[in-house]
Amino acid sequence: MSNIQRLAENGNKNHRLFASTIIELMNSQGFYGRLFRAVNSLSEDGYETLYEQLEQQNFNDSLDVVLWLEC
Repeated sequence: MSNIQRLAENGNKNHRLFASTIIELMNSQGFYGRLFRAVNSLSEDGYETLYEQLEQQNFNDSLDVVLWLEC
């Protein structure tokens, strides 16, 4: 299972929104395609760090994810 799939299946609302936003935009924006590959290539420690950062967010929708990533 890829790291993106793990976020989508095992995480809370923030993890699921992050994963779905990356999947949705990965073919239309170069940044999101690179981010998709980078997240999937994270080590277990890197994945845990990302998981904890996402857990602390309060995303309501995909726009919140985009703003968090690009600001």
